[in-house]
Amino acid sequence: MASTDDPKKEASSWSIFNWTNKAESEVEQPRMRSTQEILTQYKFNGDAAAAAAHAKDMLMERQEKLAKITQESAEFESEAENFATLAQQITKSLEAKRWWWPS
Repeated sequence: MASTDDPKKEASSWSIFNWTNKAESEVEQPRMRSTQEILTQYKFNGDAAAAAAHAKDMLMERQEKLAKITQESAEFESEAENFATLAQQITKSLEAKRWWWPS
């Protein structure tokens, strides 16, 4: 019935009072990266014109997406207003036909 995990060892590695966690010490700390490392990661190899062109392309793509979202939200708003109007018309027509409920 004895457990292989020792609760005393577990309690010593993590405590609510000092907020230490064994897993946190194993996490790699952030470090400063060189300009060349960053450029290599983003595949521009120091070409500022390519980086600027890529940024411009990404900006245009974002602008198109925002325009599409704006248009779709305007359409949804219009459809919601139409639905509300239709619901009011149906309610009024059903109120006139309500013979089973005393007014």
